[in-house]
Amino acid sequence: MGDNDPVLPRRTLAGSTVSRLRRHTDARIALGQAGNGQPTSAVLRFALDHARARDAIRSDLSVADLSRQLADGDWPLHVTSAASSRDIYLTRPDLGRILSQAGQDTLATAPRCDLVLAVADGLSALAVNQNAVPLIAALRPLLPPDMKVGLVLVSNGRVAIGDKIAAALGAKAVLILIGERPGLSASDSLGAYLTWKPSLDTTDANRFCVSNIRSGGLLPHKAAEQISTLLIRSREEGRSGVAKALDGPANRPCI
Repeated sequence: MGDNDPVLPRRTLAGSTVSRLRRHTDARIALGQAGNGQPTSAVLRFALDHARARDAIRSDLSVADLSRQLADGDWPLHVTSAASSRDIYLTRPDLGRILSQAGQDTLATAPRCDLVLAVADGLSALAVNQNAVPLIAALRPLLPPDMKVGLVLVSNGRVAIGDKIAAALGAKAVLILIGERPGLSASDSLGAYLTWKPSLDTTDANRFCVSNIRSGGLLPHKAAEQISTLLIRSREEGRSGVAKALDGPANRPCI
């Protein structure tokens, strides 16, 4: 900066304003300034949240605990994707979208169902371990009583693997609950993707998504209400996703 360059005033927010804003968001706001950098507390918080995000990506699906808590007759089943390790999963997204041979064999002899709930680790098994059970507990009473529901746990899975699972079980719909990519505000966010009439060539445009399901975001019981509404609408009209949202009545917004 030259001697004659103007010095811009430093913008500050009152402490009360900052407190009000922070009650409504986990975003980084009003971090402060120390010389030309950030205060030590802000730097340390950034490093901590970055470490949490990295840990979430490498976290493991608690298959035994989830199986115990979600036990319902013959369900849940446990399958794996074609990504045989976490390193392969992270570097080969395509393998996370298809079933391993062992997974195909498991589903080949499984009971048939109308709706399959697939619970996959995705990019944050932490999110699944914390949020899948309360979400499913809130969702089950809201599902149509005449729909037979199956439940499958998936290790190293991505969203599209739900289509393969549904095809193997002859399901009319699939709801995949999956750990979302962790960020620096949340590492425990769960996403829910609903597809009616899934097929092997289904695209993301054919899905509904309800995201940021966690204690600091969309609470599980609220997410369950949205998901059940979308499921009933999809069943009535025989489709889901963007086409359904665009063609539906104007008073039915896409969620």
